[in-house]
Amino acid sequence: MKIRVGTWTRIGLVLLGAVAVPSLAAWGQAFPGPLNNLTAGGLVPLPPPPPPGAWGEVIFANERWIVVQNSQGQQFPIAADSINQFLVRWPTILGELSPKSLVEATGDDLGSMSLSTTHIDVYEGSDQTLVQPTYKSLLPFNRVVTTIDPTFNRMMNGFDIASQNTLYGWAYPINPGENGIPGQFYAVGNVLGINPVRIGVPGDNVVRIFPDNAGNMSISQVTRGTPTFAQSGDSVFLTSTDRNAKTLVLSQLVLYKKIPFKEFSPAP
Repeated sequence: MKIRVGTWTRIGLVLLGAVAVPSLAAWGQAFPGPLNNLTAGGLVPLPPPPPPGAWGEVIFANERWIVVQNSQGQQFPIAADSINQFLVRWPTILGELSPKSLVEATGDDLGSMSLSTTHIDVYEGSDQTLVQPTYKSLLPFNRVVTTIDPTFNRMMNGFDIASQNTLYGWAYPINPGENGIPGQFYAVGNVLGINPVRIGVPGDNVVRIFPDNAGNMSISQVTRGTPTFAQSGDSVFLTSTDRNAKTLVLSQLVLYKKIPFKEFSPAP
């Protein structure tokens, strides 16, 4: 299959200008929230949201280029040197983990240094520099617990449930329909056991990781990548920031593989 980069570029950039990349000057609510969120009126300025991403399928790749097609059949060229961060997700299983593996998980805070989640990521070897061992409480959408802690206040003052919900309606927006502020927990650490998954975190602490109530928990090994990892039929998630005469410019490209990392053989 011969790819004429100039042709792809002309086609891709015309389509891109119409549908693929929002205006970088557009500002919006940083986090989803109820319609009566007063921050939308400018009382408390919020940071701009990250650029939205898009899914696609690889239809061509070599060491210098990747061509991606979306669900409408539109095709976009991406030069290797226009990708700021290239990550690859490989399916794996708990049996492949070792004491040297680093596990990253975010999920519902179950208390007692435990969480439940539907997915964990695994890092091996030099790719472990992508994360750092840690653990911390979070609010929805990966927000850290603030000075005003609604969980503690609600526990100590049961009568203020309405006021706490109102507080988070304007200061720290949450999704419509959420009843209260569900706690979240984030942890990265080395594997101590797999039944349940237990990881060691700073301070000689141990975090236990459980699947959701239905027993679902997928696992991916995350590695750095290059276009040589891409093959026709692979799924990709793109976060674009700009375009130029040749290519899309991406802050991040995540490639999803269908086989484990150890089974991958790049094309000659």
